[in-house]
Amino acid sequence: MPKQLPSQLSGLLNNLCETGRLFNEEYESKKPRTQAIAVELVEISNNLKVVQNNLNKARLHGEVVGGLGLTVGLAAAFLPAPGKLALCLAGGMAAVCGLIWALTANATKAMTEIMSIIKIEDLGKEFMQIIELQKGLLVDIKTVSEELEEKSRNQAKIGLMKTEELQQLLKQTATLSEKSKEVVDGTLNTLRQVKELLDFIITLTSNTLTAEEDAKLRDFITDAALLCENTVLEFAEMRNVLRDYRQSRDVQLHR
Repeated sequence: MPKQLPSQLSGLLNNLCETGRLFNEEYESKKPRTQAIAVELVEISNNLKVVQNNLNKARLHGEVVGGLGLTVGLAAAFLPAPGKLALCLAGGMAAVCGLIWALTANATKAMTEIMSIIKIEDLGKEFMQIIELQKGLLVDIKTVSEELEEKSRNQAKIGLMKTEELQQLLKQTATLSEKSKEVVDGTLNTLRQVKELLDFIITLTSNTLTAEEDAKLRDFITDAALLCENTVLEFAEMRNVLRDYRQSRDVQLHR
């Protein structure tokens, strides 16, 4: 990048590099925690799916065993008294086992959901708090890079600085501007999805969820978990773009 820029461009460039430095420092300091939160949300999402699958299997087994008990009980009606008693007892035990099987699975699922909801609330709020600050820096980077790109183009159009350095500045700033817009949009989408999840959790007034609430909760958690995971990856890419931008500027200044 040029050693001598008009003061207007030079001020914007310095501002952009400083904001980029602050973002990278904030990202590096919070990276272990944001990564851990994203991983934990994905694990909770996967665990809820496993619990739901186990419940479906338990219900099916319970229905089969319970149905077997009913069949045995009916068959006992056609037997002599001694055999009838034994078969009735066997049928009753099978029916009870089927019921216990299903009830146990339901209780396990309910407890898992309650613990997951409590954990998700804490993780979601913490993730939003961390990301909000980084989002603010990203918005500043996006705004300044767009302004720097526009003013650099204007300088080139009026013929004040038709230099190789200016063309390089334009190209690199355009790349940074495009990437920052992409990451800002993705971050806003993630924050919106996590907030919708937290708002939905507030509406849950019973420890026993309806089938509709249960499905909606799992979908919300899955979507939020994947978006949080993606945001962490996008921030890593943004860090690399900012680092390359600053290094390029430093190289040009020391030529």
